This record gives sequence, C-alpha cells and structure tokens, in this order.
Amino acid sequence: MNVPSEVIKILASHGPVRVSVPGFEGGGLAVMAPFEDVLHLFISPSSPILVALLRSSRMEVAAKGEDNAYQVRMTGRSHAGRRMAGHPMASVLQPWAPENTPSHRWIVVPFVPEEIEFVRGEGEMIKRNAGLTRAGQDRPSTSRIWLSVTFSGMAGVLALIFMVACTAWFGVQGAEYVGRPVGLSLGLISGLCLIGGTRLLVVAQGFLQWRENRAARADAPWLSEGFLAPHEARLGGATLLSVAAIGLSSLWMIWGTEMVLRVVGASGIWLCLPAWVLHLAMGRPEPRR
Repeated sequence: MNVPSEVIKILASHGPVRVSVPGFEGGGLAVMAPFEDVLHLFISPSSPILVALLRSSRMEVAAKGEDNAYQVRMTGRSHAGRRMAGHPMASVLQPWAPENTPSHRWIVVPFVPEEIEFVRGEGEMIKRNAGLTRAGQDRPSTSRIWLSVTFSGMAGVLALIFMVACTAWFGVQGAEYVGRPVGLSLGLISGLCLIGGTRLLVVAQGFLQWRENRAARADAPWLSEGFLAPHEARLGGATLLSVAAIGLSSLWMIWGTEMVLRVVGASGIWLCLPAWVLHLAMGRPEPRR
C-alpha cells in the first residue's frame, strides 16, 4: 500500500482536490479516484495542467477539510494522462467520474504520491505525519532513470554491440595507429549519443501516441510511469544528437568520411530507426482490462 488507508478514506469523501505542477502556472481543482497505489485525477482536456505535465512529471495535490479538521499535501510523479474513452481502466474509473460532463471527455491523469504531509486537528490537538511513501523510497536515481530510458529496448542491445565492435576495431589497428585513444573516445561518444538520442525521440513520440490510444505502454517506457516528461525526453534526445554530430564532425575532419561511415554503420541506427518508426506508424494500442 503506497498511500495510508486513513488518507484514502478522507480523499474518497473530500470532493475536488487542488492540483498544481511545480514551476508552472494554471493549477486548479480536480475530482479524484483514490486507490491504494495510484490516485487518478479527472482533468478537462483544455486545462493548463495537461500542458504543464507534457513538460514536467512532478505534481502537487492538496486537500483541506472544513474548519481545518485535516490537511493533506502530497507531492509525486505524474504524466499528462489518457482519455477516459479507450482507457484500459475505464470500467473501474467510471463510478468516480464527475457527472456534470460526459465521462468519455475527461482526461484521466495518474498521480503516484512519493511524499505525504498529513495534519489532523488544530491548536494543541494538532497531529502531523510527514514522510516518503513506499513509491518515494523506491524511486530510482535520476541517472538510472535517464540511462534506462535512453537505452531502453533494442537501443541497449545496439549500444552493447557497438561498444564491443568499436573497441575491437581500434584494438586490431595496433598501438602504431595514429590517434587511437582519441579516435576510440570520439567513436564511442558519437555512436552512443547517436543511438541514445534517437531512442529518446522515439520514446517521446511513443508516449504521445500512447496517450491517444495509438501505441502500447511498452512503447513509452518510464515516461508512461511518470518518471520523465516527453518534453524532457525530447530535449535530452536533441542534446545527445548534437553531441553525436560534433563527434562525427571531428572524426570526419581527422580521419575522413570512411571513419564516419564505420561509426554510423556499427551503431546499427540505420536499421533500428526505420523499424521503430514503422512500429509507431502501425499504431497498435494495448487491450482494455
């Protein structure tokens, strides 16, 4: 259980909660379906909260009882959600959806609390509990999240094969090969950044299509869990591709076009990129539960 049962009971009867994305304007109220591990929020498609969640995966949710009987403040991870229509948990979420708007129009935004502050009473009778939830304690480090997204799926296999091939090729050239250490370093950096940068852009697009029910959750690893926003993935991908371009340019100026073709060919990106694009173009959604 990620959220204490007492907090779940309060949120179930509280009504709309206040939602905001740190660093962005335009927070508001939203109806919530509180479950033990994930809290689901019903957000209007025109809400600025969705725009913010495409750029950031952090969210804050607050609820305050009448006469300050209780206060709940939670921070955690989230993403821009999916439409109720076609959502794999639509039948479970339906009873919680607001009645003033057709349920299929809502965007269901999941929220995983990683830190909770729960205050009850006031004055001398006040009781305060605060700390990390199970999800907050188990949250991976930032470096692990980025590495896992960057080299997810076949990208990890490509990266491993490329490192072995690149190191072996420069090793075969012998110690007399001019600039071998520099060439090996530039080759590894260029190839790995080319693979990783491309993969980040593909995963970001996979997430956007998954939101529209045109891809599966596996096409957007880590982003579909709220660990990273698509804007962050795209920015990281563009940065890595820029580094790859600089590295390949350096290899071209020193060793010529042949070396650049070796690195690009050994990376295997010429084979996997069309496969990734074709896979997303087929638009296969995940089945309902």
